[in-house]
Amino acid sequence: MKKYKYDSKRYLLNVTIPGFFMILILIYALFNNYTNFNLNIYSLLIIVCTYGIFNTFISSSNPKKIIIDSKCIHFTSFMTTHKYEIKDIEKIRIREFYNKKIYLKINDGNLFKGRYWIRTNMFNNSIALYSYFIELEECLYPDSLKFRNKKYNNAKYITI
Repeated sequence: MKKYKYDSKRYLLNVTIPGFFMILILIYALFNNYTNFNLNIYSLLIIVCTYGIFNTFISSSNPKKIIIDSKCIHFTSFMTTHKYEIKDIEKIRIREFYNKKIYLKINDGNLFKGRYWIRTNMFNNSIALYSYFIELEECLYPDSLKFRNKKYNNAKYITI
């Protein structure tokens, strides 16, 4: 069993404090939208803050702890744990961003479960975590263009 934990101070600064800040902005926007009911900037703030609060606290899109064992993957955040049996994962999509940040979507993730923003460089043993998710995607989609080029380059170096 491998446990990957987000650095606590950075999690507080990157996830928790912005979540509470969005709650304060939402309250401010609701109050101002109530006093001046119109379609204005406060209406936009209400939509954006509601979405951000939902992603942060309800759907747990930013996991604090990831536990990987031989049968399951667990994503834990704010007293919520999402568990996926590895054998039941039929579809996984990873969008890679700079600095080893990934957007992970498992089994056509819905609004409540299956969509995760993972800043792998903020976790302990970050290279192993990043490699695990990339290899998992490669196992499910070996003929994907993303991995086909990698196989071609490896075969080219072996034949030389």
